[in-house]
Amino acid sequence: MTTRARSRITLAGIRSVFRKELIQLMRDPYLVAFIITLPIMQLLVTGLAISKELRHVPMVVCNYDKRNGSFELLKAFNNSPYFEIDDANYVSSEDALNRKIRQGKFRIGVTIPPDYSSRLMSGSGPAQVDITVDGTHANIAKSIHASALLVIERHTRQLMNAQSIVSGSLARSESGGLSAAVIQPRSKILYNPDLQSSYFLIPGILAIIMHMMTILFTSFAIVRERENGTLEQLMSTPIRVADLMIGKVIPYAVIGLLDMMLTLGVMVWFFHISISGSFWFLILASIIFIVTSLAIGLLISTTCRSQVQAVQLTLALLLPSLLISGFVFPLEPMPWVIKAFSYSLPLTYYLDIIRGVVIKGIGLLELWQPLLALVALSSGLLALCIARFKKQIA
Repeated sequence: MTTRARSRITLAGIRSVFRKELIQLMRDPYLVAFIITLPIMQLLVTGLAISKELRHVPMVVCNYDKRNGSFELLKAFNNSPYFEIDDANYVSSEDALNRKIRQGKFRIGVTIPPDYSSRLMSGSGPAQVDITVDGTHANIAKSIHASALLVIERHTRQLMNAQSIVSGSLARSESGGLSAAVIQPRSKILYNPDLQSSYFLIPGILAIIMHMMTILFTSFAIVRERENGTLEQLMSTPIRVADLMIGKVIPYAVIGLLDMMLTLGVMVWFFHISISGSFWFLILASIIFIVTSLAIGLLISTTCRSQVQAVQLTLALLLPSLLISGFVFPLEPMPWVIKAFSYSLPLTYYLDIIRGVVIKGIGLLELWQPLLALVALSSGLLALCIARFKKQIA
């Protein structure tokens, strides 16, 4: 056949290649299922996870006043769609309120001083209310703070209308007109008073990069041995499965830790974001996080038959980790199904730890729960890898 004849496009040739490719594709049910289900799953998870507004945010309350005026204000907060106040949300001191926010249990707190109701009734001056906001996540803090000011503004307007109807003297200033502000909020933004997004984003990006890299480190570990035909040789030696798994994890864990320390150095020296809390606690938590990520990669490697499958499964796992771990979108407004799934991801816990240590300066006392969750995940995943690999070679 001449070169000109070979370069000519024919319908029969296209049909033959199309049929061959289709048959080849259908012989790989794993790839077919991946192609069909992945976009649907990703769209469902992402669509459910994204919420434009924060609703029913738990608010911690320190009420020194404990009279009708303060109860009305708290009722206004609770009746709004933005905040939620339960009986368990009340604390007896401002220190306890700050501690609750520091522990990450609440993003906002309100402190009502003892003379709040007296000032409202006397009309001698604005009644002050202290609003304390966790500024770790700059965008969420801005939204919560704006919502709190909106509730106070509406309540102030209602009070002024009611006072002008019932008794004009109650809210009148010395000049005889209505007070410009019956309630005066005093705002305090903790940890990130300038609400700089970089303080929140850079530690999160660091965690994402390390998570992605360490999963890729080991996702090829077993599958590469299988493709090269060296897995059978390895298993013919007296080495045990647990030794093989742990031996494969340790070198990558050392490399991952070195990478982590280098990226932390870049964060401190280049982006000027200092580590407010304990450096050694952060390193301990980072080691556990790296081992957990490596165990996920190892599990992928024991599941897949080729390196292409390993890459596909790794990407399928990384995208939800990026979207529903709390890196981009807050967890509070997510549906409980998505929230439950997010708490099965190690990245969710490590983001709490790295942001807590770097921005808030907190440590083991406040972060023992996410640290314990990482330990449980790493142990469970390594045990699952060993069990799955034993089953494969049995």
